[in-house]
Amino acid sequence: MANDFSVSIDVAASADAAWALAGDPVGITKWFAPVASVAVIGDERHATMGNGAVLVEQLVDRDEAARRYAYVVRSGIPGLTSHRATVQVDETPSGARVTWRQVATSDDPDYDMEKRLRGVMTAGLERLRALLEAGGAHELSE
Repeated sequence: MANDFSVSIDVAASADAAWALAGDPVGITKWFAPVASVAVIGDERHATMGNGAVLVEQLVDRDEAARRYAYVVRSGIPGLTSHRATVQVDETPSGARVTWRQVATSDDPDYDMEKRLRGVMTAGLERLRALLEAGGAHELSE
């Protein structure tokens, strides 16, 4: 079981361009298919999933210079006692690396966040890379 794991992807785009897309809390709908819509009210993000479930997340620890932000899920994921995710963009020699880390705890000893999320997170980061490498990030933000 893994309730503390990360998924990373390298993109052939600048770290600034990757951060503009990955670091936009509302923009997650552009590259992470399970999220159908988002509303941000103050430091809360309400993410409505494609299945109708609503996750209430608190946006925390945003650092523009480090190209990193974190969010804590307050409600919407059954079985969790805590959940924190971090999105980080780092500059690499060939562009940027986007890392998405999940840390969760549960009262259920068999709860495995990685098993539940690794595939969909990887697909989301691959979509993010495709958008960035196609130059589509600017069109999507307009």
